[in-house]
Amino acid sequence: MFPLKLNLNIPLNSLSNKELNILQYIHDNEDRISIMSIQTFAKEINYSTSTVLRFCRKLGFSGFPELKFFLRRQEEESSKNVTNYSVQSIKKSIITDLEGTTSLMNTEDLFQIAKLLSSNTPVYIHSPAGLTDISVDYLESMLFISGCQNIYKSPAAKMTHHYIQTLDKGNIFIFISSSGKFESTLNLAKEAKLHGMIVISISSIENNDLAEISNYNIRFFSKKTENEGADSTSRFCTFFVLSVFIEFFNEYKKGIDHEIIS
Repeated sequence: MFPLKLNLNIPLNSLSNKELNILQYIHDNEDRISIMSIQTFAKEINYSTSTVLRFCRKLGFSGFPELKFFLRRQEEESSKNVTNYSVQSIKKSIITDLEGTTSLMNTEDLFQIAKLLSSNTPVYIHSPAGLTDISVDYLESMLFISGCQNIYKSPAAKMTHHYIQTLDKGNIFIFISSSGKFESTLNLAKEAKLHGMIVISISSIENNDLAEISNYNIRFFSKKTENEGADSTSRFCTFFVLSVFIEFFNEYKKGIDHEIIS
């Protein structure tokens, strides 16, 4: 038996085959029927308007308009429930990730990274393309606004490789990865570490090689999701940790400025 969306206390065996056909059609076309006239509906199902009226009354409605009102209300309530569920589910997921991310943030790591970036040592931020580029652009802009002048974005793996091969030891390289396992980024981070660069990574809580090889690492919670094979993992917590770090960095710099003035 087909699923019955009409919430009516009526035994199906009391309906004739003709009435069951009408009910099936209503079930399959609720959204369309709510805006039809009785004449159009009767023509669609190839029955007379009098048959439609008898059917409506058998279901407990005064007529076709009341049936349409019932269907419209059912559709609105269903849509509302789905929307509320989806919104609440998303909000709960975000809050859970934020709370988990906050618990991961280590003040000592933030302090050491802020200290490094305040030393005026050149900083190279690897931009691997894709959604991560948005995070890279944000970090680059916010560091520049915060007074870091030696900030360089490396928009290609070949360019990052060139920097690693030609720059002196002690330069700072920042790598951002939602998984910490992206092969190209991981290989560049390993290469930078081998050449004596200071490696800072921003990656998820998952066990990942990028965090393992970094001198300093900021972690966040992130649930990996895909849509037809494409990465649709939320970067919300990535921006959260970047924002928190920028706030920490600015407060750190205020402390340094205060000491200099004193």
